[in-house]
Amino acid sequence: MVIGETLAHQARVIPDREALVVGERRLTWRQLDAGVNRFANALLDLGAKHGDRVLLLLGNGVEFVEAYYGLAKIGCVSAPVMPRSVPSEVAFIAERLRAKFIVVEAGATHLVREIGAGSSVQAIGVGAGHGLALDYDTLLAAASDAQPQVAVSPDDLLTVKFTGGTTGVPKGCVRTHRNFIMAAAVTLAEIPLTDEESALIATPLAAGMAISQLTMLILKGSRIVMMKRFEPGEYLETLARERPTLGYLMDVMSRRLAAHPAYHDTDFGCMRLLHGVNAADVLYKFKEQRSFRAGFTSGYASSECGGLVSFKKPDYYARALANPKLEYLLDSVGREAPLSRIEIVDDDRQPVPDGELGELAVRGPSVFQGYWEMPEETAKVLRGGWLFTGDVGFKDREGDIYLRGRKREMIKSGGLSVYPAEVEPVLLTYSKISEVAVVGIPHREWGEQVVACVVASPDCSAEEVIAWCDGKLASYKRPKEVVFFPSLPVSEAGKLLKKELVRILVDRVSG
Repeated sequence: MVIGETLAHQARVIPDREALVVGERRLTWRQLDAGVNRFANALLDLGAKHGDRVLLLLGNGVEFVEAYYGLAKIGCVSAPVMPRSVPSEVAFIAERLRAKFIVVEAGATHLVREIGAGSSVQAIGVGAGHGLALDYDTLLAAASDAQPQVAVSPDDLLTVKFTGGTTGVPKGCVRTHRNFIMAAAVTLAEIPLTDEESALIATPLAAGMAISQLTMLILKGSRIVMMKRFEPGEYLETLARERPTLGYLMDVMSRRLAAHPAYHDTDFGCMRLLHGVNAADVLYKFKEQRSFRAGFTSGYASSECGGLVSFKKPDYYARALANPKLEYLLDSVGREAPLSRIEIVDDDRQPVPDGELGELAVRGPSVFQGYWEMPEETAKVLRGGWLFTGDVGFKDREGDIYLRGRKREMIKSGGLSVYPAEVEPVLLTYSKISEVAVVGIPHREWGEQVVACVVASPDCSAEEVIAWCDGKLASYKRPKEVVFFPSLPVSEAGKLLKKELVRILVDRVSG
């Protein structure tokens, strides 16, 4: 099976059931599939061919789903790009992929100007006022809603997702139809969904993980409620109105949700599962919410892994939250997924004993095919069927896997290794701290020093934060400095931007 067929299947078997809700727009499976087919046929009419690459500069919405699945149905390769990217990033990706089309929302059309007048890329504008020659709605109105007749194979390329370039030149992670379907099938095997599920998605589809969630939900035929962007108050209002049974959040998003004035008055009784929350302080806030009865799930994933390759399931969370002696399990990312292998290896890529730190090496059917036209970079991470992730952690005797951070995030202070993931949970147990990110900044004597960036109550002092770590962390792991922020910088996907924090701290010293 290929991605486009998963949607066509639902349009055949449950055509009149509600499929997608975005604001005021409500589409059945038949209507959604028809829109997807119109986009696919419109591109064929414009000369698109199997294998052509297409950039999607779109926020969450019906158009993103139509374009993404429409491209899949005709064997084109999509490259989702965050609409808030800078022009040079878009130009780089378009040039690297030799893109044939760009589908761009009205608010981001300035990004296509950087590509240059001599480019052969055709830009399709979405929404009022985009000012481009090709209009999305006009093209779809003139196109057929019949299934496009293009042969697509499970091993054809489906998408290229570019990294943010945090370690240099952005790299495009290449994945096939088979990669996505296998990731979705494994997730459904580990965390089964009922026929009546309804999911609330608030993270950006262009960021990557939400597309994996979308793939799984469409494969199952679950109703999808999609927010254009995450905003705590709007999330609570959408929850109350649409009554989803599934939610997808990250720790940062969840903290902001729990801090909203309407949080405790919102009825969470509809929700059966909440995915992506791991921090103990957030979990206990959810458990204290009087109507919250949902189970928790999470796991380990990355763009290169192609989806979840480990799972922490509801019973796992329940045991840890019910027994203080098992609370350490909350720090785990669970156990390896069916059809996947996770080994902890040393610098020579040899397995280390249980309990010892090393790099996570992964193999499985969802692992990406490599970096787009970067064979040397691909060879650094893919070898002998294994993906070497760059993430550091250990595995205990029961097979539970614990992360301790990225190799590149490791802080080397006085010759000793400090992983932020060891320090941050300790700081979050202090009642005056609501958010924290631990980073390393250059230090003349120690090489690097540990700095805690925190959001805290007004009466919190750096001295008391450092004192809180006494007896809880080894002396070399304790923050040498605490810097207070009104809020920590996060990406549209809800991830902490630690590189931005380091830049701010270094500029403060050099300035």
